[in-house]
Amino acid sequence: MKQRVVWSVLGLTVMVAVAGITVAMAGRPAPQPLAFNHRLHIQNVGLSCADCHRHASSGARATIPNVAVCGDCHSEAIGESPEEAKLVTHVQEGRPIPWRQVYWLPEHVFFSHRRHTAVAGLACETCHGAVAERELPLTGPLVPLSMNACMACHATAGVSNDCIRCHR
Repeated sequence: MKQRVVWSVLGLTVMVAVAGITVAMAGRPAPQPLAFNHRLHIQNVGLSCADCHRHASSGARATIPNVAVCGDCHSEAIGESPEEAKLVTHVQEGRPIPWRQVYWLPEHVFFSHRRHTAVAGLACETCHGAVAERELPLTGPLVPLSMNACMACHATAGVSNDCIRCHR
């Protein structure tokens, strides 16, 4: 009986530790491989989100730009930044940039960027926040994506909140 209690306490301790570590890791920032400056590209150069995130208005997913997209402007160095030098090396070698995704939705959630941007006409900032103001790369979401936020937006826009609309 005493041994059973010891094993139960040990098992419970391990479960609590694993749960604690999982919760702690969920909010950790995802450092990016290059110091990408959204503000510079959008405000100074005049690019739009769709110039790099090319599938945001035509596909189900916006996707993170691949090295070929960067190569459209950065096949050669434009400035003298060490970060741009790293980027140009990736472009010239055709080596993928290991960007870390910072916006996630659960697998059971169906979300189409095209439906929200091209059809509903939502601005990127609605869901992603003021990314255009960022001089440092994103390491986490600026706006938390939550069911409550989506449902509030749907209610405001007069869009159905039926479960099957978003949950598959």
